[in-house]
Amino acid sequence: MRQARFTPEGVRLVEADPRPLPDGWVRLQVEACGICGSDLHMLRGHTPVPGWLVPGHEIVGHPIDGPAGLAEARYAVEPRVWCGSCEFCETGSRQLCTTGTLIGFGRNGGLADTVDVPPESLHRVAGDLDALPASLAEPMAVCVRAIHLARIETGSRVLVLGAGSIGLLTGLLARDRAETVAITARHPHQQEAAKRLGLVALAENEVDAWALDHGPDVVVETVGGVSDTLEDSVRLCRSGGRIVVLGVFAGSRPINALIFFIKELVLIASNTYGTTRRGPEFAAGVALATRHRSELAALQTHQFSLSKVDQAFDCAADKSSGAIKVTILPD
Repeated sequence: MRQARFTPEGVRLVEADPRPLPDGWVRLQVEACGICGSDLHMLRGHTPVPGWLVPGHEIVGHPIDGPAGLAEARYAVEPRVWCGSCEFCETGSRQLCTTGTLIGFGRNGGLADTVDVPPESLHRVAGDLDALPASLAEPMAVCVRAIHLARIETGSRVLVLGAGSIGLLTGLLARDRAETVAITARHPHQQEAAKRLGLVALAENEVDAWALDHGPDVVVETVGGVSDTLEDSVRLCRSGGRIVVLGVFAGSRPINALIFFIKELVLIASNTYGTTRRGPEFAAGVALATRHRSELAALQTHQFSLSKVDQAFDCAADKSSGAIKVTILPD
């Protein structure tokens, strides 16, 4: 079996024997797996990575081994593995599980020929939804939670910082609630994708003027890493507004605490996905990926076979390539 791993030379494909399938788990043949910004953070050394780890958590596949009775179908994988018995799991906040982990972070992920997952992580995909758009179910679910936490009201103004796939998907979902949604887009291909989704695309030198004129009620930060976008969020958000943080930062980042205090802002972290009274947010992500399938093509810019995973990461890391979402497909 082939697996992608991080090495000092970059991402490399290695041959490995499959591990024994955990009791009750399902082995999937991977049909598509997206490369996430968090995978790029690991590649760049912002996040420690064990040498054995197979990355990839935006996974779609079909079962080839596992418990009897599982329908032969295409499934999107909710990569969070939870205990099911701690106080957080019992109250629907599985993203806060005290012993939980993520496939592609603490367990081997989907940048491989096969991946092993617990059956409760499987979300059946509509029969007419191809694997490529279905692989956006996971990032869509991340954005579903951010939208829930943002409490966007009719007539509100929203500013999204960062026009990667998470930023653009957040803008897409906010678009149907807010009066205006603007997004900062550094590169021309990101600006074009934002416009195709009906968003106001802002160059970095335009965002302060837009915020001054429009006073965003909600700022959604999606960049993370080593950027200064947390401090930018405090500066740009209107007084009494909400800041939702989706970006995964590398360690501590500064904010202007005095301005944060004077503006009486609300700062909220959005950690993957949980459960609302309507059910799992991941299931909502699957449904929305199906609903918006025609618009998702603007984001899924590049596809590579697994045998070219090193080229895929090079493409994803180089924004001059025009990449937004790079996806690995079977050979």
